[in-house]
Amino acid sequence: MYCYKHHNEEAVAQCSECSRGLCAECARKISPPLCVDCARNYSREVKSEMVKNIAISVAFMIIGIILIKNPLGLLLAGIPYGWSILNRMTPDMFLWLSWVGWIVYFIIKLVLSYAIGLVALPIKLIKWIVALKRVNALLKAVE
Repeated sequence: MYCYKHHNEEAVAQCSECSRGLCAECARKISPPLCVDCARNYSREVKSEMVKNIAISVAFMIIGIILIKNPLGLLLAGIPYGWSILNRMTPDMFLWLSWVGWIVYFIIKLVLSYAIGLVALPIKLIKWIVALKRVNALLKAVE
């Protein structure tokens, strides 16, 4: 098998996504080995996911500032991330609550989501910055 990009070079590895042959030079650029097309697709997916997450956070920040009329309203942006953490821990017993139980459950979950979001949002922001740097380095490596 030969490198898909350098047709005269013998392949020493395969793209971990599409299994195209990669020569030593192409395989060394990215770990795990990815062809240029797969690297670009991966970077597009990561960037679109980050744009979606940032848009959600900004929307909650704006809503928080308008509703609370205080800079602390910015912290409402952490609610979706606190909510997603709580969703992973919610037991099945809550499925059998009455409508009053659901209202109480929702209010408690919203307050806990806010509190957890205070910690989760900065962690998410750091992860987004790291992911963005990784994607930019990936794009530089393949070009």
